[in-house]
Parts: sequence; structure tokens; C-alpha cells
Amino acid sequence: MALRQRGINVFIDDKLSRGEEISASLLEAIEESKISIVIISENYASSSWCLNELEKIIMCNKLRSGEQLVLPIFYRVDPSQVRKQSGRFGEEFGKLEVRFSSDKMEAWREAMISVSHMSGWPILQKDDEANLIQEIVQEVSKKLNHGTMQLHLPKYPVGIDKQVNNIHFQVMSADEKTTMVGLYGIGGIGKTTLAKALYNRIADDFEGCCFLPKIREASNQYDGLVQLQKKLLCEILMDNSININNLDIGINIIRNRLCSKKILLILDDVDTREQLEALAGGHDWFGHGSKVIATTRNKQLLASHGFNKLEKVNELNVIEGLELFSWHAFRNSHPSRDYLDLSKRAVHYCSGLPLALEVVGSFLHSIEQSKFKLILDEYENQYLDKDIQDLLRISYDGLEDEVKEIFLYISCCFVGEDINEVKMKLEACGCLCLEKGTTKLMNLSLLTIDEHSNRIEMHDLIQQMGRTIHLSETSKSHKRKRLLIKDDVMDVLNGNKEARAVKVIKLNFPKPTELDIDSRAFEKVKKLVVLDIRNATSSRSSDLEYVPNSLRWINWPHFPFSSLPSTYTMDNLIQLKLPHSSIKHFGKAFMWLKEIDLSFSMFLVEIPDLSTAINLEKLNLRGCVNLVKVHESVGSLSKLVNFSLSNNVKGFEQFPSRLKLKSLQYFLMVNCRIDDWCPQFSEEMNSSLEMLVISNSTVINQLSPTIGYLSSLTNLHIINCMELKTLPSTIYCLSNLTSLEVIISDLSTFPSLNDPSSPSLFPYLTSIRLFDCKITNLDFLETMVHVAPSLKKLDLSENNFCRLPSCIINFKSLKYIYTIGCKLLEEIPNIPEGVVRMDAGGCVSLARFPDNIHSFISCHDNNVEYKQRHGLSKELILMNCEIPDWYRYKSMNNSITFRLPADRLISWKRKALFVPCFKFEVTNYEDWRFALKCKVFINGIQVWDIPSSETFWRDWGRSFCGYHESRGEYMWMIVIDPCLHFHPFGDDNMDNSREIDLNQPCFGINSSGSNLDEFKFEVAELPNVIIKMFGVHIITRE
Repeated sequence: MALRQRGINVFIDDKLSRGEEISASLLEAIEESKISIVIISENYASSSWCLNELEKIIMCNKLRSGEQLVLPIFYRVDPSQVRKQSGRFGEEFGKLEVRFSSDKMEAWREAMISVSHMSGWPILQKDDEANLIQEIVQEVSKKLNHGTMQLHLPKYPVGIDKQVNNIHFQVMSADEKTTMVGLYGIGGIGKTTLAKALYNRIADDFEGCCFLPKIREASNQYDGLVQLQKKLLCEILMDNSININNLDIGINIIRNRLCSKKILLILDDVDTREQLEALAGGHDWFGHGSKVIATTRNKQLLASHGFNKLEKVNELNVIEGLELFSWHAFRNSHPSRDYLDLSKRAVHYCSGLPLALEVVGSFLHSIEQSKFKLILDEYENQYLDKDIQDLLRISYDGLEDEVKEIFLYISCCFVGEDINEVKMKLEACGCLCLEKGTTKLMNLSLLTIDEHSNRIEMHDLIQQMGRTIHLSETSKSHKRKRLLIKDDVMDVLNGNKEARAVKVIKLNFPKPTELDIDSRAFEKVKKLVVLDIRNATSSRSSDLEYVPNSLRWINWPHFPFSSLPSTYTMDNLIQLKLPHSSIKHFGKAFMWLKEIDLSFSMFLVEIPDLSTAINLEKLNLRGCVNLVKVHESVGSLSKLVNFSLSNNVKGFEQFPSRLKLKSLQYFLMVNCRIDDWCPQFSEEMNSSLEMLVISNSTVINQLSPTIGYLSSLTNLHIINCMELKTLPSTIYCLSNLTSLEVIISDLSTFPSLNDPSSPSLFPYLTSIRLFDCKITNLDFLETMVHVAPSLKKLDLSENNFCRLPSCIINFKSLKYIYTIGCKLLEEIPNIPEGVVRMDAGGCVSLARFPDNIHSFISCHDNNVEYKQRHGLSKELILMNCEIPDWYRYKSMNNSITFRLPADRLISWKRKALFVPCFKFEVTNYEDWRFALKCKVFINGIQVWDIPSSETFWRDWGRSFCGYHESRGEYMWMIVIDPCLHFHPFGDDNMDNSREIDLNQPCFGINSSGSNLDEFKFEVAELPNVIIKMFGVHIITRE
């Protein structure tokens, strides 16, 4: 049920047949599944049906090279009992020997051995079930989402594979330097589709990937290139907190953060050198093995920028063109005999251009053969010297008048917007047959709807065709329904003719542009519905005196006037977006208003009575530094979903005393001062609020106990509230909490419970971060062991406690522990064996390893995600420690070489771990950003290189020294599983998600003919790092 609620299609075999043959439908379900979840209990091995299923599942997993994932759940049975067929599990299995052949029994044994080694979940007692169900659902969703991260391709990608194979060979066979590949060709030829297909083919081979679509269009927006830089960094580094103020800063950040990272970057539709210089300025911007692929219509642009390879994207040949046309025209790969000649004529007319074949084919699908023939006759004669827009025009001319009108509004004004909001705008503009019209445009391939964002997408050539048709309708701007050009807008607003036809004014300037707008200019457009002006200013000091009451949508960043006219009732207004405006106050009637965005309006002083805004869903008041009054009615808006305030440095004189926002999901309050007040919540909010952020408040010294009413809250973030001294005990009522974060406060301790053994009050809590809260007492962790069974991340950095409590070992789900900069920390008694990362950098009083260090690093860990993302099984960061005496191989240099018997590593198979340990000193704390890199060679062949992911391109100065400088010698211990991590360096075809056969010749093991194999571990020398000692320990788990 939980999986189905996530939209995951599930086949459940809950009919335990007594027969020995599993059904054909079940076999088919197993073969077609992406993930198989196997629940193994004590009695599992008594069922031949279950064992046959398992055998089939393991067989599919191997045949599909691990692409079909197997996730076992060991229900009250130890995986070792499954592996060895021992205990009661083995007893049940032994009973089958009298009924089945030895070959069948051996096949089942092999299947059980295989599944016992796979990453899974143990359920030891009933209390674990609810927590693990959520973890399993999240893991399955994550695995499936990996496939959904692939880019959407056309339904009929005819001819793509051939081109992708050709380019893939050239791109991936290149040397390990950064390779830049350009795809060039005319518009509509399929460059973007080819780039997407190539992305989907090779993305898994890189540490970070980013596809930047429609760069030409995006860069023409205000601050467009800066936003593209930010998107590039956020997607590759998976960090949405990155902030970029200008192009030059963005260039430096990209170059510095990605120069050691193997990335894939697709730049779609570039047309200026400035775009390339801002996003991929040189080969040295990215790490070895990186690939940059750009699409353009201008070959010379890429050649002059130093692209290694330039590939022309050619038209489809006649056979491919006929197939693509047929798919869209007849929903078949070829036309019927009756349509063959007509189809060949249409394909010739489209000149092999995929976009034209798709649009013209879809048009034929919608009309009769005789009518299509007449239209084709006309167009073949009319456009002898045709360009792409002439080819596309055939589908527009065949539309009904009302559908043409919908197409022109969308292509000129509404591309990129939510389809449901667009339909509202179209209706307000007087368009008819909206459902029929938009459906027809989609069927004709003139527009698509993004399945994730629900936004309208349209090929830029189709958009351009729509704008051309729009401008050709009339040369008189005041008779146009849509004003899109500055000269047309100013001609109407400053002219002396009424423009009653105008329904939409949309201007978007790439740079700040002065508009000389008269105070009564909008009297000329009394039927105006949508006013959308971006990046325009006005130096006129007078206010607007007239705005038509017909206006439904106003979007005008940097709105230059201090108010909307008093005559404007706002009765019909749905959206008011005036960020960064000069507005001081606004109207009174808000019946239909759904969104108000007045963010960063420096002169706004007061939010009036909004009791009539019964439909308001979003209220954004961020950055309104002079706002002092927010009317009490704002606290009772029943449909408000999103409420944001920030940077109220003066303090509020009036603010709602109690929040009764029963639909509120997101509440952000940053740097706001409300004397003698802390947020008070009503019980009405118990099922809505999901995220609460209170940040940079200098006056809040406590949270109200009413926070306990917010039982639906999943994320609680309290940041830089330095006077905050306590959290209420009602925080334990937040039963849906997944993340709790308190950063920089005077908390000193965490609330306790009267009954610390209360079970699972926080069943979903996975992350606790109490950073720089002056915490001296960690007794609350004893409570957390019982109430937060799913806790995975515990960050107690920059606090004042002396030791981690011994109860830390009882957190069974814990994966990450951070105690960075805890200068008084003297002892870490034990680390839970499931932890994969323990970071105690900056803990200058800590001069010894945890007591269970050996068992910690030796423990076989099942965190596959960490292994695949970081290339490690575990890591431990400490200070002022010596490399343990039991390390066999040590060196005072930056490399270690040793020899092992040639057959030894192979015989270990899955039972060996390498544990390198680095002791080093940083000599320059001002230059604290560097990458510690370790390489491993076997007989001279490089088999491992620590990934240059963001985790290892580290802020070492802060990670090791803490956020307040602490000097000393640092210790970094990492655990490497050779069967999962070693592969011939530079072999991009290796699948890093499954175990490796070390006996492959490419590893060089025993290739020298000697009885010994040489292993070399090497750390790259860095100018500001001195390696004091380097050790390698080998653990065998025999």
C-alpha cells in the first residue's frame, strides 16, 4: 500500500501455491520488474514456490547485469543463516532434500547465497516494521527516480540511435582530458533531441551532470546567464544554497568548484560567445574525463571557442523520413498502400527535417486524405523556395479560427507557464473551446506539456512562426490583441487612439530599460487582461492615475510607482506580483486574488485588512525592510498555503497575535523583529504545515508550546536565533518530523521526556542538526534512541560537550555523525557499526581513536548509495591521532608500495577491505580549499582514484579545524571495498553499481608472471598540505 501511494506499480505474489511450478504471469512479472523485493523469513526455505521465485529473481538480476535490483528484507532471520542455511531456516530447507534433486537444491543454495550478500534490511522485532517500511519506500522511490532523471525524448525517435552511436563512440573514446563536442545544424533538424539522447546514454558515467536547455532564450531574460550559472552549479553539486551575484563571480565559482570533478554538461542552443565564456570558458574548468556538448546553428561559434570535435546533424534520409512521418500520420511505421504516394510527397516537402515531418504528419492524421492532397498541392506550388516556417505553416492554416487564436496567444505570450493558469488567462481573453483547442494543438505537435512541471513547451521555431503570424495580422499596433514589442506598447500607451482590442501586454527586456509611461496611459487599453512587464523602469515622479478594472494578472518587477490608483478596485485581480517595487500601499478589494508578491519592496509600510482575500494562497513579503504593520486578518486567511517574511529590521508594530492558517504548508520568517512575541499556532493548523523556518531573530528566546499542534510538520529549521534558550517539550508531538535543525542559539540542552522509553514519537525523523547551540549535556540522546529509530544523520558540531554518550552505539539506523569543532570533546566511546561517515575535525582535545575502531572499519556495510556516490565504504576524520600500531604498511612519504601473493586478493573475493589512513598538516589556512586525492595501482595499472566529488573537494579548514580556527595534525581514515570500487582507470564502460570480478585481465593481477602482485597507494602532493604519515591496513573477513 505504501508503495502504491507513491505511484509505484506493484505486483504482489501473495498466493502461495502448493504447486512446484510458478505461473507464467509471475515469471513475466519478475522479468519485467525493475526492482524485486524479497521478504525472507524463518519459514521461507520450506516453500519450493518461494525458492523457485528467488532463483528466477537472481537469474534475472545476473542476466540484466544488475539493472534489475534485488532488495531483500530479512524478517526475523539473520542473513548469515540464509547464506549458510543454518539454524531453523536451514532445518526447513533440509526437509526439501527428500523431494527434490541435488541439482535443484544446489541452484536454490546459490540463489540464497547471492541474496544474503545483497544490501537489504533486517527486521528483528515488530517495533521495527513501521520505520523500515518508510525507509524501504524511500529507497525504492530513489532507485526508480534514477531512471526518471533521464531526459524526455520524442515518442518516435527515428534515426536517433544511429547518430547517438556515432557520436558516443567519438566522445567516450577520447582521452581523459576534457572533451568539448559541438552539434551544429539548421533549426528543426533534431540537435536538441540528439543531445538529450546522448545525455541519457552516458550520464551514469559522470560524477555530476547538467542539461541546460534553450540557452539562447534563457540568456535574453534579465540576469539570464547568471541564473544559468547557478542552475549548472546547483545541479552538478546538488546544492541549492549556492548564490551568485554576477557573471564574473559565477565564472570563478564554476572553475574552482568543478576543476577536479568529472562532469557532463549539455549546452543547448547557444548562439553567442558570451554564453560559452560564462558557462564553459575552457577545457581546464572541469576535471579529467569531463564532456561538454553544445548545440548551435552556428558552426563557427564553436570552432572559435576551441571545441575538439564538431559534428553536423544531417537531415533524415528518405526511409527514415517516411517512417517518422508515418508514425505521426498513421501511428504506424509505414503508410498503407493508398497513402504511400501522398506520404512520399509530404516527406519530400518536409526536406528530411524531423520537426516538419512531425508537424505535417500530425496534421495529416487530423484530416481526410482528399483535403490533405489539396492543401499539399497548394503549398508545394506556393513555397518553392521554402524555409522551415513555410513547412510548419501548413498545420496552422488548417486550424479552426478559435484554435488559431489559442495558438497565437500561447506562442506569443504564455510558453513556459502552467497549463491550468494559461487556460484561465485564455478564457479571460475571450478564447473559446479551450479544452478542444489545447488538445488539438498537442495532437498536432504544435505544443507539449512537461509532465513534471505541467508547463507549456513549444519549439522555438513554432514560437517564431506564431509571432510572425501575429505581426502580419495588422500593421496597426492599436488593433492588435497582443503587444509584445516596446515600440508597439509605447505607440499605444502614448498615442491618442483607444486600443480596445489589446488583451495582453508582455515585455521582457534583457537589461534595465526606461519606459516613459504617462500617468493615464492605460486608459487606452480598457480591455487589458494581462500586464507582464519585466526589467522596465520609469523616471516619472507622478503616480499612475488609471489602471483598467479588467486586469486579472499584473506581473511587473521593479514597478516604478508608489501605489495603484484608488479608482482601481482589484475586484477581478487574480495575481499581483510587484517584487522590488516602489509601492507603498495598495487597494482594498481582493475577492479573487490568489497571489501577492511584494518582496523587496523597500517602501512598503503596511499590509492592510485582507479579510476579503478569501482565495489568497501565496503571500511573499521577503525583504520589505520598512514594513511595520501586518493586519491581524492575515493570520486567519483560510486558503493561504505559502507565507514568507524576511529582513524586517525595524520590527513590527502590528502582527497577527495567533496564526490560524489551516491551509498553510510553508512559513518562513527570516531576520524579523517582533518584540515580546514568538509564533503562536492554533490547533486548526494540525494537518497542513510542512515546513517552518525561523531565522536570524534576535528577540525570540523561546518557542511557544503551541508548536505541538503542528503534527503535520516535516521540516523545522531555527537558524541564528541567538537568544533562544529552550525548546518546548511539546516538540515531541511533531510525529511527522523528518528534519530538525537548530543553528546558533543559546540552547545548552534539549528537552527531555518524563518517560524516555516512549516508543517512536519521531518515527520518520532522519536528521538532527544542533549546530553551535552551546550544548553541554547530551542526555537527550538516551531519549532519542527510543523515540527516533530512523535517525540517520546526527550533527552536533561546534558545541561544548566533553564526550559522546555510550548510548550512541544503540542508534541502529545512524549513518552520519558530525562533531566538527567541538573543542572540549575528549572521548568517542564507540561508533555504531552502520555509520559510514564520522567527522570529528577541529576536536582538538580528542587524541585517541574510538574504542571500537577496529570493528567499526571491519564491519561489512550495506550502504550502497554512499559507496556509489563517494567511492568509499566508510570514512573517519579525527585530530591529533597516530596511525594505529596494527597498520602493517606505513610510510613517511606520500606513497606506499607493497607486494602480496598473486592469488591472495582473488581468493578474498568479497572478503577484503583496504583501509588507507592519512596523517597530515595544513600550512596555509587562508587557502583552505583543496582536494585530497588518493590513487591505487596494481602492477602499474591504476584501478582506483578517490572521486573528486564535492565531499572530497573539501572545506578542510572548516571540516577539520571547525568554524573557529584550530590548528593541529589531522587524520583521515577511509575504507575501500576493492570488489565494489576498483576498476581499470579510464574505462568508462565499467558499471560501478555492481561487484567487480578482480580476476579480469584488465586489472593486471598476476599479469607479470610473478608470484607476487605489486600494490601502490599514492596521495597527490599539494602545496599547502604536508603528509606526515601514510598507512594502509588490509582487513580480511574470512
